[in-house]
Amino acid sequence: MIYTDIHLRSGGYGADISSMRGGICYRLVHIPTGSDILRTPRDEAHLAENVYLFGNPPLFPPNRILGASFVFDGRTYTLPLNEPETGCHIHGALYKLPFAVEKQTESTVRLVYHAKAGEYIGFPHAFTYVREYLLNGDGLTETDEIVNESELPMPWLLAYHTTFKIPFCEGSKPTQYRVRLNTGREEMRTEKFIPTGVFREPGAREEAFQSGNYVPCGKHLSAFYEASGETVLTDSRTGVSVVYDADVQFAYRMLYQTAEGSFFTCEPQTAAIDCFHLDLPPQEYGLIALSPGERRIFRTRIYVRNESLK
Repeated sequence: MIYTDIHLRSGGYGADISSMRGGICYRLVHIPTGSDILRTPRDEAHLAENVYLFGNPPLFPPNRILGASFVFDGRTYTLPLNEPETGCHIHGALYKLPFAVEKQTESTVRLVYHAKAGEYIGFPHAFTYVREYLLNGDGLTETDEIVNESELPMPWLLAYHTTFKIPFCEGSKPTQYRVRLNTGREEMRTEKFIPTGVFREPGAREEAFQSGNYVPCGKHLSAFYEASGETVLTDSRTGVSVVYDADVQFAYRMLYQTAEGSFFTCEPQTAAIDCFHLDLPPQEYGLIALSPGERRIFRTRIYVRNESLK
């Protein structure tokens, strides 16, 4: 197990969090059902295989920005080109930065990251980003806060690269799992994974998601959807479901899995991928423009629902 310094225990749940890596919750367990919910790295070498595919890394800006550059409010922003094979900036750096532990109890923790102008990947705004967790009988609730500490309007878009372990119940098989998600349109992407502005009409995959019959294994999946509300992963053998709920500001979901079915990634995302380079103004695709001094709150929750007890 990698280094985690925050251990919350409450309401039948346990959560292990790293303040040194983006305030990421690397392990979440539901003790009554024995559910081991999030994909947890075995060690540092395992984590290094793909740092995004464990726990719930925060992404700012999420996904890819073509050319690692964009224009907002008449100003050009230049970010590190950290994915040279696609010519993009990808995922920001919040997920690997240390957060200060401002307060902690057995069931809560407040983690804070302050950035001076230009300090965060060259981003020219000073800002504060807070991750606050509450663990109780309702599961793990995350309340995040972003504050624009600069004197100019600031662009903000957020996602969590949340990766669930499959199977999360011991003794079950990936083929016994089902996913339900209220998917809308899928936006098609280029070979560089950048949206084209063209939407695919719903088909068999979307019907499976909406009916709760999607099987998260057997084939590779990488798809970007307009979507909202709960994502529900159900172990059909035990009747145990993991529910991932995100507030209405998260109007998109990036979904990812490999064919062997050892995990399922569901990324709640506030704005379309690379919204700065699409046809309409980026605010039409979910971009948030924060005025100087303005703050915005985001909420998500992960919890277990035992369908066999209904």
